[in-house]
Amino acid sequence: MGEFHFGGPVRERPEPDALTDEWVAYTYDQPNRRAVQWEWWFHRAACRQWFLVRRDTRTNQVLESAMPGEVATGTHDSEAGDE
Repeated sequence: MGEFHFGGPVRERPEPDALTDEWVAYTYDQPNRRAVQWEWWFHRAACRQWFLVRRDTRTNQVLESAMPGEVATGTHDSEAGDE
């Protein structure tokens, strides 16, 4: 088991009363973008907290990290990549 656990890219959540199909897609359909994106990560070995990482998935380079609420992530980063 690793120290960190990947939780998926930051995405816009459906409205609470959204159709079941929207919630299923949000929960299980993970995009596989080749780009810079904000992602959820969990530090399971020490502080046991969720945090955000801005990472380039093409190079695996971490560009910055922040606690939830500290940065505006948007649902897509400005640096486009391959879908």
